[in-house]
Amino acid sequence: MADRNGYIGRAPGDSSVTVARQTFTPTGVTTDFTFSSGYVPGYFDLFINGAKQIEVSDYTATDGSTFSVLNGGAQDGDVLEGVAYKAFNAATVTNAADLTVSGNLTVNGTATFLGAGTSVAFATTSYNLAGAPDITVNNLVGVAATFSGKVSYEDVENIDSVGIVTARSGVDVLAGGINVVGGGLTVTGVYPFSGAVQFGAAGVAGSITSGGDAVFAGIVTPSDGRLIAGVGINSAGTTIGTGITTLNFIGTGNTFAVNGTTMDISIQGGGGGGGAELDVTASLFI
Repeated sequence: MADRNGYIGRAPGDSSVTVARQTFTPTGVTTDFTFSSGYVPGYFDLFINGAKQIEVSDYTATDGSTFSVLNGGAQDGDVLEGVAYKAFNAATVTNAADLTVSGNLTVNGTATFLGAGTSVAFATTSYNLAGAPDITVNNLVGVAATFSGKVSYEDVENIDSVGIVTARSGVDVLAGGINVVGGGLTVTGVYPFSGAVQFGAAGVAGSITSGGDAVFAGIVTPSDGRLIAGVGINSAGTTIGTGITTLNFIGTGNTFAVNGTTMDISIQGGGGGGGAELDVTASLFI
């Protein structure tokens, strides 16, 4: 066969041999015929009325497409059959209705799959994924992932981060609350609390420590009454005022005595011979 690349007979790349046949019924004397499927010179046989012809003596077939009948040609009414033997080579397959590969299939170039029923099954590894396709998967398990664009997802059950979590536009907690186990909570800006805020676990006291001024826009009501809401000053049963923030005692001999929830203050200074007694409700002090 032609173009055998140094091999005598079939080359290793050839698989099973295929046979092409074509019949001819000439009208009148005919010497030249065209074999439509082509042939390999040396692998073409000619039969006339069932009798095998001898190449070179009875016919010639040299160009791979035509053959000539010698000795006066074929006569009217003869039946000619041309038979070409072709070695099948997988490297030259251009059109195959069904192709079954029992071993491994290696594609060095580009593989194109057409048709609505095309499918590739049992893909367990990834290789050279590129481009910008839309990929839908049921479960994705990976070692690491880097996203240069926006990542949108819903129905995430748990997020376990070993580093810092940064939320650029806010955090909305719709249920469950925020539980800070260690490290504390640092707030650098002003954040209003619209609902109830509990410091400390249920039944365990907590505390608020402020490095600066603590400003409350509304009324702060402690559960045990130990917060100053205002100091009432009484003199002989008459209330002097509740807006007093400083008490200034002048002179000597002033005495202070706590009696239950009342602090009795005796003012002796200022040249008086025993002044009026002021009482301040002690329950108003921390």
